[in-house]
Amino acid sequence: MELTSKHFGEFFRAIHGQEPFPWQQALADRLAETDEWPDVLNLPTGCGKTAAMDAAVFHLALRYADPQKAALRIAFVVDRRIVVDDTYGRGIKIANALLSDGPVLGEVRRRLQALAGDKEPPLVVRKLRGGAPLEHDWVRTPTQPLLLCSTVDQVGSRLLFRGYGVSDRMKPVHAGLLGCNTLILLDEAHLSEPFRQTLEAVRNVGQAGVRCALLSATPDSKPRQPLELGKADMEHPVLRRRLEAPKLACLQEVATEQGSEYFAKAAIEMASGLQAEQVSPFAIGIVVNRVALARQIHTLLRERVGSGDVDAEVILMIGRSRDLGCDELVDKHLRPFRTGEARAAERSLLVVSTQCLEVGVDLDLDGLVTQVAPLDALRQRFGRLNRDGRTITAPAVILATKGDTSKRTDDPVYGDRLRETWAALQALPKALKDAEGRIDFGFAAFAGLVDGTGPVKAGAASQGQLALDTPAQAKVTDSGPGTPALDPAALATQKPDAPVLMPAYLDLWAQTAPIPIADPEVGFFLHGTERAPAEVSIVWRADVDADDLHGDADRLSALLRLVPPRAAETLAVPLWVASKWLQGGFSRLDAIADVPEQEVESREAATTRARKTPRMAFRWAGHGEARTGCIDHTQLRPGDLLVVPASYGGCDAFGWHPESEEPVEDLADLAAVAYRGRRYAIRVSMNLVPEHCWPATQAAIADCQNGHDLAQRVLDALPAASAEPGASDPLRQSLAAALESGGRISVHDDVYAPGQGLVLLVEASTPASKQHWGESVTEDDSLSNLSAGPISLEAHAKDVQGYAWRFAQTLGLPSEISADLKLAAYLHDAGKADARFQILLAGSDPWNLPDDRVLAKSSRGSGKVLWQQAGLPVGWRHEALSVQLAQQHPDFAKAHDPALVLWLIGTHHGLGRPFFNFCDPHDMQGSQRQIQESLGITDPGRPPSPGPQSSAFDYEGEDWASLYAKLKTQYGIWGLAHLEAVLRLADHRASESPAVESPKE
Repeated sequence: MELTSKHFGEFFRAIHGQEPFPWQQALADRLAETDEWPDVLNLPTGCGKTAAMDAAVFHLALRYADPQKAALRIAFVVDRRIVVDDTYGRGIKIANALLSDGPVLGEVRRRLQALAGDKEPPLVVRKLRGGAPLEHDWVRTPTQPLLLCSTVDQVGSRLLFRGYGVSDRMKPVHAGLLGCNTLILLDEAHLSEPFRQTLEAVRNVGQAGVRCALLSATPDSKPRQPLELGKADMEHPVLRRRLEAPKLACLQEVATEQGSEYFAKAAIEMASGLQAEQVSPFAIGIVVNRVALARQIHTLLRERVGSGDVDAEVILMIGRSRDLGCDELVDKHLRPFRTGEARAAERSLLVVSTQCLEVGVDLDLDGLVTQVAPLDALRQRFGRLNRDGRTITAPAVILATKGDTSKRTDDPVYGDRLRETWAALQALPKALKDAEGRIDFGFAAFAGLVDGTGPVKAGAASQGQLALDTPAQAKVTDSGPGTPALDPAALATQKPDAPVLMPAYLDLWAQTAPIPIADPEVGFFLHGTERAPAEVSIVWRADVDADDLHGDADRLSALLRLVPPRAAETLAVPLWVASKWLQGGFSRLDAIADVPEQEVESREAATTRARKTPRMAFRWAGHGEARTGCIDHTQLRPGDLLVVPASYGGCDAFGWHPESEEPVEDLADLAAVAYRGRRYAIRVSMNLVPEHCWPATQAAIADCQNGHDLAQRVLDALPAASAEPGASDPLRQSLAAALESGGRISVHDDVYAPGQGLVLLVEASTPASKQHWGESVTEDDSLSNLSAGPISLEAHAKDVQGYAWRFAQTLGLPSEISADLKLAAYLHDAGKADARFQILLAGSDPWNLPDDRVLAKSSRGSGKVLWQQAGLPVGWRHEALSVQLAQQHPDFAKAHDPALVLWLIGTHHGLGRPFFNFCDPHDMQGSQRQIQESLGITDPGRPPSPGPQSSAFDYEGEDWASLYAKLKTQYGIWGLAHLEAVLRLADHRASESPAVESPKE
């Protein structure tokens, strides 16, 4: 069928069960007509801004035959520590709906499937937080329609070639994908001014192919092409009631620094009032600016509620938490209070939170107690109060502590805006308040405070009298109605600027192998120079002991290779916080916020509590990576992923809690559940098995050699879940799932100290679930040559060539570039024909070499010992030799850009960008004729030239580094990285499921 923007309403209705708002349809019409996004979607909270994702997906379907006009990758980005990512939930809803029947949904699915390919889903939706090396299942093909829900740190660092949690080899792939044919929807852009500036510079200076649309304008901005609410929106019954809903707040000042008891008292009084009015079940939010204050209030409220004052659940939500740790809280407590849904909760709710509930959370509160914050932050918090515009009286209190209003020190997050906002609110004239002195933070009423006309009367929205935030000249005036009363720009969160993005910075970032010593800190370009520049992620493991961090790092690396950290079990904190925590220098490290902030030194130093000795951590950057190993606090780097013993404490069920010394729950088994469709590991460790079950488990380990038998014996030794719930339950579930899968179970008994346990590696017998793909199979050198059986070099080359050609054609790349990609794909592994490498693939036994073909992969593996036995130099790279051999192949003369072909071949494992760190003195010695014959080179097109690993490399007067400089000028640093990604991902997919060949007769 012919798809047009007129079908957007049916598309939207089929997914969400309701018609789009007028502005949402207008956006779809605009995209269909111009293929250009508004620079700003200047819309108030509660108007459904996340529907921009629906419009982006529909626009891609409209332009599937020419994807350069739309965005293949759509990233919804918020600069907040998000607890409940409703954007992700919306994305999943869209993706699931595409699997349903229906004329429009079916047509959209067909078009997206044409882009994705037959083996992939039509639309992939992923959360991207706290990266774990090799866990990049969204990076599978360059043509996959994708919705990413993420943060500034994760998307920004990847775009700038320094992806947090991304191995150095994969950094250019992530940058190439995000820097080409990508749309970034930057929500609440006033929270992310440095990143917005950097995005603009990336496009103008670096010529990156990334579009950006801001969702809501900054208070002092003047959009060039905004999309705003129109008259039809103002008259829409749902939008009208949301815009006109009153949200009356009283001001209360307390003369203490913390004031936790006042927040608790206000919440209890509010809850009692709602109970008296028979509002049930109700939800009250208590939102403050610091994790420490939130914890104190939560403790007090649990005591008060427990004493019977109020019948309600009390939960704590902080952004610095583990995904798995808060899922139950979200599903059980917050989801029943979503906007527009019937209240299905059994009990009322008091939710204490930090700034994490300001953005990205669809929560409809009945009451709000909030700490004073800059005006824009307050409006975000009030956007969660009576969000659906119900016919209720929604009470609110704004509390200011002595520390908030002090003129002696500025707040590390908000500077002077707390006291300035408080002073401006207090100074509002009586004419702009109600009879009880309350301020109306409803959208319609607040527009009257901005322009000085006073509260907007009911029905004004339908008459088109509402205006968005308009800059005024003064912070506050008492001259009465008709004069601007509040200036949103002067009272908004201070916006730091990003440094000027120089072309030299881009050149340095684009170098990923090796990363230069002079490496600009990307955190400054994401959050500004005045904020904490970067974060690190922490994973707690019960089977890692403090003594392990002073012992065999190779053993820990081997363990984590089998049981890699997953993003769902990570917790991100500022780098300086992690450093102080490992030192043991602060006892109040939870006095941080859920937004980027300055490092807290002076005020918190007085609470120092020394620990016996500083503690170590294990930095995991991937197996074989130079950065992987045991480190102390002085060696932390932005984006590090730290694995620490569970015995360290520092986290509880709600999230970051540095004062806690209770062992932290190990979530590795739960995090691995999503990967059971392919390959996962089960740890049978003395630290994970209940103590009284360990003797029986040890006996099973001693008696059993077969993986299935061992799994069954260990399962039998564990207590039943109902009899003894706790640490054994995830282990029990994993063992039961492994036995039920019928897959292969292998035993690895060399990753723990003798007598402390082993790891069972389960390889499922069923194909991998498309929703939970495994890791790339070509980025680990020890695994990249492995397959279930022998794969010939010719067969693998043709497989990769097929994928690369399809990718290039689907992307609509110029015919010359497509042809060069196809040629590079065919020649990329030519260096594996080296006689020494062939012996390696034969298990370093020449007698096992097949007589009829040259191999690309085999089942005999590789390793340091086999590598040495085969006679290969340390660090030898087949791709470097492939560059040398490609120049001799007759087809090389057909290359439209020979330099590009050589570059793509030389970098197809992410190395050599722009240097290789080895030299092979025996390269091709004694094997030149054999290699040429095996590759069909009977009449070399040109004399051999040394590979890029040699300082003698010279291609038409260019050495390898000069070749790189020429190509990045010609194609742009993101354009070149994108072409590399096309070839490398073609290699990944061809290597993932190769067809094992039978020997020729």
